[in-house]
Amino acid sequence: MSPESLSVQRGGGSPGTAPDARGAALECRIRGNPELYVRIPSGGSHWVRGLGDVGKAKLLAAVLDFRLDADTHLIVLGSEVARLKPPERVALRRRTAFLAAAGGLLSSLNAWENIVLPVGFHEPKRLRGTTASVYGLLREFHTEPRRLVTKLPEGMSLFEKKLAGYVRILLEKPELVLVDDLEGGLDETERSAAARFAEVYHAYCPGGTFVRLESARQA
Repeated sequence: MSPESLSVQRGGGSPGTAPDARGAALECRIRGNPELYVRIPSGGSHWVRGLGDVGKAKLLAAVLDFRLDADTHLIVLGSEVARLKPPERVALRRRTAFLAAAGGLLSSLNAWENIVLPVGFHEPKRLRGTTASVYGLLREFHTEPRRLVTKLPEGMSLFEKKLAGYVRILLEKPELVLVDDLEGGLDETERSAAARFAEVYHAYCPGGTFVRLESARQA
């Protein structure tokens, strides 16, 4: 895939989330044949269209796992990853989040356990105050919290899985969010609800950057 075959488009964001022209929330160049290059300005909502499965996998491996080699140049939230020490990389990774196409939930945990798992692991003192936040976020999308939180992933609809994964992300207030195939597999009503994920994210994380990744077949 050549850099020219990718389309990076700014979408709607909430007031005050205009991109910062001075820097990038994400800049990734992976040399090769084909070459992949993506640059996302800081702030607002963006779409990356035209990613093939291989290109998407390489991009996510670089950004989420910091798998870098001589052919990969990566800047995340203004930091050149290759120059960071391991503890600095860990801290930077916690400022980013990824929503998988199917929600990325653990099959053995119910929705509530999946949602609060990262907070419970990293900041257990915050658990006591999460119920109101979680229930409020679920109601934003016309979902009855008590009906969803006890479900295991096998009993959830695809939208419920995406929603649970999304709420889990919001609790950590990341500065950069990557979302894979946001509306894929959803019906019209669910697509309309999922389309509000960026809006609600910006309300909870002003100044953050929300990025939708769409494959070539969706472009």
